[in-house]
Amino acid sequence: QPYYLPALQCTPDHRLYATDNPIHPPKLTRAAELTQEHYLAIPRHYSFSSPQTIHVAEILSGHTTEYRTPWKISADEVQAIMQETSAGRSSREIGMRLGKHPAYIRHIRSKFRRGTINASRIGTLVMEGESVRFPNEHRPGIPDSIQIDEKVARLFGLYCAEGSVVRSKTRPNSLVINFSFAPDETHYAEEVQQLLKHAFKLEACLVRRETTLAVAATKASAGLLLKALAGGRASEKRVPKYFYDAPEPVVRAFLDALVDGDGHRYAQGKVSFTTVSRDLAYGAAWLALKLGYVPSLSDSSMSSRGTVQGREVNRSAHQYSVVWYENNSTSRKISESEDYHLIPLRNVQRLEYDGDVFNMEVQSEHNYLAGFFLVSNCQNWLTSQAMRDPASDAAAQFVKRMTPERMVQLARQTKASVVVSSYNEPLITSEWAVEIFKAARDAGLMCAYVSNGNNTPEVIDYIRPYISAYKVDLKSMQDKNYRKLGGVLQNTLDGIQRARQAGLWVEIVTLIIPGFNDSNDELWDAARFLAGISTDIPWHVTAFHKDYKMTDPDNTDARTLLRAAEIGREAGLKYVYAGNLPGQVEEHEDTFCPNCQARLIRRRGYVITEYRLNAQGQCPQCGRAVPGLWPSDPSAVGLNGVGMPLPVL
Repeated sequence: QPYYLPALQCTPDHRLYATDNPIHPPKLTRAAELTQEHYLAIPRHYSFSSPQTIHVAEILSGHTTEYRTPWKISADEVQAIMQETSAGRSSREIGMRLGKHPAYIRHIRSKFRRGTINASRIGTLVMEGESVRFPNEHRPGIPDSIQIDEKVARLFGLYCAEGSVVRSKTRPNSLVINFSFAPDETHYAEEVQQLLKHAFKLEACLVRRETTLAVAATKASAGLLLKALAGGRASEKRVPKYFYDAPEPVVRAFLDALVDGDGHRYAQGKVSFTTVSRDLAYGAAWLALKLGYVPSLSDSSMSSRGTVQGREVNRSAHQYSVVWYENNSTSRKISESEDYHLIPLRNVQRLEYDGDVFNMEVQSEHNYLAGFFLVSNCQNWLTSQAMRDPASDAAAQFVKRMTPERMVQLARQTKASVVVSSYNEPLITSEWAVEIFKAARDAGLMCAYVSNGNNTPEVIDYIRPYISAYKVDLKSMQDKNYRKLGGVLQNTLDGIQRARQAGLWVEIVTLIIPGFNDSNDELWDAARFLAGISTDIPWHVTAFHKDYKMTDPDNTDARTLLRAAEIGREAGLKYVYAGNLPGQVEEHEDTFCPNCQARLIRRRGYVITEYRLNAQGQCPQCGRAVPGLWPSDPSAVGLNGVGMPLPVL
């Protein structure tokens, strides 16, 4: 339990950066070794990203609205037309009685028999130039692309503090955006009016109520966007994802607006903010930390019932308070070094626990933050060196006796569709893998290998009946580099060709390491070699990060990945992906149709956010078949998943 921040729960073996003397730099320390003399480390320096853009159509593409279908005659009149038709009356006779043309009567009869006379319809987002709206929503729509500047940041900050989205009582298809302020906070209300017009081209009105001054605007598309990004009711509020990567002035504008709406500033530089949303509290605390302020975060339990102006109301069981200081005039139990905020521990406790323990595999760095504190995570090297390097002894606790049937059961439990053999090198344990693959294929699961490609004809023949896909790590195009790693380049190149000739779906990954394999010449050699086998082979160029015993090279930046991806495209490869730097590699996380260039699959990291291929794996725009292994039921593709491994044991 640290000062100022929530308790951090972890296993005794988990390693945290800590020091028992603030003049000494923090080092990795097992949780079991921590005492109340220790300080936990929070990094001080964070980078801010480039300007962010909200693409409204992407966010609202899955939303629908139900709206009434206007008909010139009532449902009773339609029923009367069908009854008179059954009685043998002609369309002319029926039309004369109703004052309608006979052709219209025949039209109504035809639509009724086909079941297409509906009182309502389901509508999806409509693009109109650079605007979007829903059917039956008044024009104009809202902009499809919204640049997140400081004004938009203030709008979302004030919305998180004082806004809500509710359904219109008179128009069930419409959503009303409400901001509620104190009666004398006219300046905030007028500012919100201007901000809504700036962001959404939306006119809002002031509404004076008995206890509040409100800003109200009716717009389904804008309301759905606000709910999708920042939540609807108070307990659902959250920091929109864009602000975690936004430039510093935008982050500051959002946080200032949040405090203006639901917080307080004190003369000595203290800033406080309260909310009933845990997500919003943690998000605001993280933004404060990025801006250089060490936040305090507390959770206060509250009675579920309260009284407002003599009226009993329901109340959230939690109220979260976030506090930080914008100057150093207030003494706190925090020590500072050049790189870290050092937070002392109040208490260290051991708790007995029986259940799943979750471990996070990070994509681009070995270290990450847990509860704001710097901790270390055992990534691939831990499993690959299990029972080989004493530093990986902790991996032994994950080694369990497992039957093929249990593996299949776990795959079904996590709703997996593919079973893959990976670390260590699966080619040396192919008999073991095949036993699992037999059970997996019987259960309807696809099977695959993740390999160094150092195969032989015999092992390919052995595993071919059971696997569909084969991913190879092509580490370098220089034999001397391969020999440093204990391999032979030609063996891997032959293995790639052999797997492709065997009819396996082959994908290649190259980890780009500065100073090792990142020269233009070597990237061109790799791209040309793959294109010479087939331009349909996907090539994934991924970013190196320091880990295990390889800590000399610098981490690979996004610019290097983009350069490698462009070389792959110029060499003729149709499917080149830049991996493990989500959101930093432009369109190189996505799959495009090689014929019409339509975006078919949109990804961010390991998360699929859009999937447009049909059941035959074809582009819906031009019908071109896209090579690959695609699900026969596109609706089964999981969108917007967690993007990280799920625990299974």
